[in-house]
Amino acid sequence: MIRPDASLGEIDPAAFDALVIPGGVANPDTLRMEQDALNIVRAFFSAEKPVAAICHGPWLLAEADVVEGRTLTSWPSIRTDLRNAGAEVVDQEVVIDGNLVTSRKPADIPAFNDALIGLIERA
Repeated sequence: MIRPDASLGEIDPAAFDALVIPGGVANPDTLRMEQDALNIVRAFFSAEKPVAAICHGPWLLAEADVVEGRTLTSWPSIRTDLRNAGAEVVDQEVVIDGNLVTSRKPADIPAFNDALIGLIERA
């Protein structure tokens, strides 16, 4: 367990350089039902700041309506949801599409981290 520093409603996206959306089934499934979380995601995309999502994390992106026309990857079980939201889904270790980095699974974390660091360095 990690105790958060602030609630979602207290977060100012302008105060952060990048957004990382964790995987696992419960995290993104819970977050996609929180309007504050959706607003944070949309703010990062509007500001064209780096966003990274791994495993089931792209579920939150689909719910926030930010994947249409984007190419990304994810855990296999949510790929249909992403396609239905307008994304092109590929099965690759890491995918970079503009300010968005996505990966499929824990084994992809090294490539995911490298891609995210690269985006932050260029931002």
